[in-house]
Amino acid sequence: MQATSDDRTLMDGIAAGDAAAFQELYDRHAAQVFALCRRILKHGPEAEDVLGEIFWEVWERADRYSAARGTPAAYLATLARSRAIDRLRRRRREGVNLDLEAVQDVATAPATAAGGGPYVEAASSEQRTQIRRAMAGLSEAECQAVEMSFFDGLSHAEIAAALKLPLGTVKSRIRQGLLRLRGALGEQYGGVETA
Repeated sequence: MQATSDDRTLMDGIAAGDAAAFQELYDRHAAQVFALCRRILKHGPEAEDVLGEIFWEVWERADRYSAARGTPAAYLATLARSRAIDRLRRRRREGVNLDLEAVQDVATAPATAAGGGPYVEAASSEQRTQIRRAMAGLSEAECQAVEMSFFDGLSHAEIAAALKLPLGTVKSRIRQGLLRLRGALGEQYGGVETA
């Protein structure tokens, strides 16, 4: 809980133009944000670009963060998912084809690839373990829908088409899955966005 309070203090500092607060927030969360972007995009250099865009947005638009809507870590995760999926969709529209065989799976890549040290690597490993446990608590249908939405970057309509299911069913599975994840992960990660 202390880290959450500290993160909120850092966000207040960033809103006031404190560059040291910005650097501290970056040092704490860049590895996790990078890992999420890389998991969605499956391309390290592109994930680095998105990471930079996210933290630029945090600095330039610090007033957009609201503590009432969740922790700074949850806010950063939401930004990462949103910006990475936007990039993925743009890539698909433009027909960009990346050499995915050269990309390592983020689950096996060390957290130090994003500039973190042993502490960041250990924290990232613990987070991955907790998230895997929480995901194991979902039904197979919920897990599949959540993974397709959050990790593969597919829209609800694309998931419905791929699974040959009604759109409402897909939305319901994702929402139920996210609610279960929120319950399993609890306050530790500030909840999961379900809207």
